[in-house]
Amino acid sequence: MSDATDVGGDDVDDGRDASLTSVFAALAANTTIAIAKGVAAALTGSAALFAETLHTVADAGNEVFLYIAIRRSEKPPDDSHPLGYGPERWYWALLAAIGMFVVGGAVSIWEGVNALFHPHELEAFWVGVAILVVAIVLDGISRTIAIRELRGRASRAGMPLRRYISESSDPTVTTVYLEDTIDVLGASLALTALVLHKVTGIEIFDPLATLIIGGLLTYVAIKLTGRNRALLTNQSVAPHYLDKLRADVEAMPGIVAVHSIEAVHLGPTSAMVAAEVVLRDGLTADDVATTLQVTRDTLCSTVPAIARLYLTPVSQAASDASTART
Repeated sequence: MSDATDVGGDDVDDGRDASLTSVFAALAANTTIAIAKGVAAALTGSAALFAETLHTVADAGNEVFLYIAIRRSEKPPDDSHPLGYGPERWYWALLAAIGMFVVGGAVSIWEGVNALFHPHELEAFWVGVAILVVAIVLDGISRTIAIRELRGRASRAGMPLRRYISESSDPTVTTVYLEDTIDVLGASLALTALVLHKVTGIEIFDPLATLIIGGLLTYVAIKLTGRNRALLTNQSVAPHYLDKLRADVEAMPGIVAVHSIEAVHLGPTSAMVAAEVVLRDGLTADDVATTLQVTRDTLCSTVPAIARLYLTPVSQAASDASTART
């Protein structure tokens, strides 16, 4: 175990959280696109464009939440929060996911249903097309920045991108990546609906695209909400990290075996670890204290993501008895 990612943490480069780059890029893109889509929706009367406007407004607001999440989670520990402020990132990311669900998903679905029964005439077709093409390009650039950051982190953690996204304890870049992915898909759907409406004269394509966009946003929002809820409720680090931690502890001088080991996320770059260890026979009280202290110091220095490491010595007989009961 050589870096913060070894227990599910994420990188902070040169004192500046790399997540900010993705958040700022997404905020700039979404603010510009939201204004343009709003104008286009008003001119064309397209329900899909209106849904995309709501979606992008929600995304821009979410980037503000994510910025707050990053800044507040970076506060150092103090008397009121001795374990730090890491969960702030999950709380604000949870609010961003809820905003995506309410403003982006639910309202878009409502607008799609409304458009099915009260379709609008298509106007200013080329304005809508031009703005959607620009939106696809800008969202694609923002998505590229986010996925480049995610791939870099996944590479440093030595795992595939999909697995890293599912296990990462930093929801900010993942949220930006998923938002931008839905942005590109949504704008493409809205563009397709506009073209089909223009070519065929059939109005149903627009509300159908709106409903699909709303459904995609709702699905992603539910997934993000579930991930942040899990982290906020003291989710354990992934099993393969625990296995590596167990091996590292057992490799320390004076430690015969690890009876049990648990680790929970304290934040995007930190974890708390507690282990019951069986020590070598014949150690004096001073030897026990020294062994435990050396183990703590060594592991905390080689694995910076371990913010707290609690080691409890147990006898081999007690360990065997406990194992037999389970």
